[in-house]
Amino acid sequence: MTSTFTTPVSTVPAGPIVRAEKVTKSFGDRRILTDVDLEVEAGEVVVLVGPSGAGKTTFLRTLNRLEDIDSGEIFINGERLGAREGRGGRLLELSARNLARQRSDIGFVFQHFNLFPHMTVLENIWNSPVNVKHEKKAEAVAYARELLGRVGLAEKADVRPRSLSGGQQQRVAIARALAMRPALMLFDEPTSALDPEMVGEVLAVMKDLALAGMTMIIVSHEMGFTREVADRVAVMDAGRIIESGTPSQVFTEPRQERTRQFLSKVL
Repeated sequence: MTSTFTTPVSTVPAGPIVRAEKVTKSFGDRRILTDVDLEVEAGEVVVLVGPSGAGKTTFLRTLNRLEDIDSGEIFINGERLGAREGRGGRLLELSARNLARQRSDIGFVFQHFNLFPHMTVLENIWNSPVNVKHEKKAEAVAYARELLGRVGLAEKADVRPRSLSGGQQQRVAIARALAMRPALMLFDEPTSALDPEMVGEVLAVMKDLALAGMTMIIVSHEMGFTREVADRVAVMDAGRIIESGTPSQVFTEPRQERTRQFLSKVL
């Protein structure tokens, strides 16, 4: 199978695309994440699995600073996320403009599509490249049309999102994220809000991205998809990554009893 996607040539420093070190996060007095470590190499697909409430979505949201962290560090493309080192090694908060610059290299696809209802499908896709990255509109529109073709929705360019099915809206959301030409794609259970018959069309686009070498971190409950696409599966429980390995290792020879308990309910 040949992918319809191509990934941009990387100009980032050598080393992992993502490096999270001892990431900790609480909401009030409730600890959500505790000392989470994760490294993801360029072109790697890592799927986060685990029971509801394990901290998967919260961790994913920290990777583009949708959620601040209480302690630890996150590096994207070798650059500390959300902060810079000042005099004496003191960490200084990045300005909103510089944080937006960092985020522009990270695509995020949510459970719910979050498309702008007042814009056409095409406008939803080219809007951010023009207004955030200051791309020329003609070039952004051309690329948006190309992406729509790649997700199988070229004929929907001029309609409003409300006229699309859930699966179609999610494919538009993926195209919108890709329009920023990100080095990293984050997916938060992208099929959980879809009717069962629409799940396959979204997973097919994601498989195509994996085949093209896109670096992805995915929160998913789709275990068949995870077996097929993941280079590595990270199992989360109670705010920690308790086990990590290839799909074959994790699904057939889990090392942790908690992993075995979880998999017995979902496989």
